[in-house]
Amino acid sequence: MLLTQNVEHDLSRVRALERMRINATRANDAKALAPLLHDSLIYVNSVGQIYDKQGYLREIGTNSLSYEVDFNVRETEVRALDNLIVLAGVMLGHARLEGEQQVFHFRSLCVWRKDGEDWRMLAWQSSSGSPG
Repeated sequence: MLLTQNVEHDLSRVRALERMRINATRANDAKALAPLLHDSLIYVNSVGQIYDKQGYLREIGTNSLSYEVDFNVRETEVRALDNLIVLAGVMLGHARLEGEQQVFHFRSLCVWRKDGEDWRMLAWQSSSGSPG
């Protein structure tokens, strides 16, 4: 994909923000995570539970949902469209959901939206299907 300089800059910024999001998630740091998430966030986890921004932050902040240090997302595809950047990838690692151990090797889709000068994660979906 041939990218313009502005798109390259935006993509670089979103990738940096995605790293910050992953680090804040690993640390269960809801305070650091909050400004990275769009107010209209829709977060669908691998078992089909849907969270809005406040619900997701509550799960992270209370450790009802906690990720291990090996949690990571490896980008496999990207699309840049106007004020949206879509990152497809593979989610890897371990987590606990309400105390139950989870092992990730799932496909994921992450959508970032630009509002003014700020990028925020608008949507997340992970699937329990293995990436093959």
